Amino acid sequence: MRAMLVRDIGEFPLIERLAASIEGDSDRLFERVGQSGYRLRLSIGDDAAAWESPSGTSVFTTDTMVEGIHFNLDNISWHDLGWKTLATNLSDIAAMGCEPTYSLVTLGLRGDLPVDGLVEMYGGLMEVSERCGGAVVGGDIVHSPVFFVTVALLGKASEADPNGAGPILRRDAAAPGDQVAVTGHVGCSAGGLRMMLEGLNFDDAVAAHLKSAHNRPLPRMQEGTRLVTSGVRCAMDVSDGLVDDLGKICEASGAGAVIHADQVPADDFLRMAYPEEWLDMALGGGEDYELLFTAPPDVMNRVTRLLETPVAIIGEIVSGSSDVLVLDGRGERVAVRSGGWDHFRAT
Repeated sequence: MRAMLVRDIGEFPLIERLAASIEGDSDRLFERVGQSGYRLRLSIGDDAAAWESPSGTSVFTTDTMVEGIHFNLDNISWHDLGWKTLATNLSDIAAMGCEPTYSLVTLGLRGDLPVDGLVEMYGGLMEVSERCGGAVVGGDIVHSPVFFVTVALLGKASEADPNGAGPILRRDAAAPGDQVAVTGHVGCSAGGLRMMLEGLNFDDAVAAHLKSAHNRPLPRMQEGTRLVTSGVRCAMDVSDGLVDDLGKICEASGAGAVIHADQVPADDFLRMAYPEEWLDMALGGGEDYELLFTAPPDVMNRVTRLLETPVAIIGEIVSGSSDVLVLDGRGERVAVRSGGWDHFRAT
C-alpha cells in the first residue's frame, strides 16, 4: 500500500493529525512549564498561542533548517530531524543562561512528503522537549517547493532581581584577563557530517558516535543556567565553529583572544576517525552546540567545580583587536581552516 503523502491529506487534516500525535505529551509538558508561572491559555487551533507570564526577562530565538542546505533526509531520520530542529533553538536559550518555555513550529512542505514522516518528526520534537524543557504550542504550515522547518522559541531568565530583570549571558561581556572555556568536546559534529557526506567507513562505535553528534546534539540547558547563577556573564553556543564564534564574542566585546590548541577538547572518537584533521574540525567545524564562555579566573574556578559536564579552559581574552590567535604547544601560530556555517559565503 502506498504511503499517505502531504498532498493526499491537505493542510488542515494534517494539522489535526500532527496535533493529535503530540496531544498526550503536550498536556504533560504544558503542566510542567505552567509550574514555573507560564500558564497556557490558548494552544494549537487559534490565530496565536497565548500564555500568562510572571514579570521578568524573556528571550526569543528562531532558526530555520532547509532541506539540501542544513539537512539531507538520506542522512538523518525524521525523528532526529525533529530533535535537531528544536535542539538548535534550545541551545540558543541555554547560551543566554535562560530556561525554555513555549515554541512555535512552521513547516514549509512539498506535496510529496510522507505524513508518517512528519509525525515521526514531531516525536523528535517531543523527545527533546522532555529532555530539555519547554513545549510546542502551535505554528503554521505553508506550501513550499523546498522543505523547511522553522522554530521560534521563547525563554525566560532563570532568576529575577527585585526589579523583575533576570541576569542573562551576553556576547559583549568579555573583558581582558578573562579565561576562555568550552563545555564538553568539539569537532565530532563536523566529523559526523563529513563521514555521512563522503560515505566513510569507521568502526561501528565510532560511526554511531559521530553520527549522533551531528544529528542529535544535546543542548547544555542546565549548564547555561548554572553559568549565569555562578557569575558568568559572557557566553554563546558553538554553532559556526569554535574560532569563528569566539571571534563574534571578541568583536562584540571589543577585545581579542588567544586559544591554546593543545587545550582544545576533542574526544577519542574524533581523534581515531581523523588522526590528521581532528584539530581543524575541533577549531572550525561547527554545529557542536557546546557553550563557549569567558570569565575572570576566580569565577571560572568556581564554575569548573560546580558543573558536572567537563569544562576545558582553552585560552584567554586579551586587549587589542578582535582577532582570535591560535597557538600550538611551542607558541607558534596555527592556521585555522574554518568549516563554520555562513549562508552567503562564496563557494
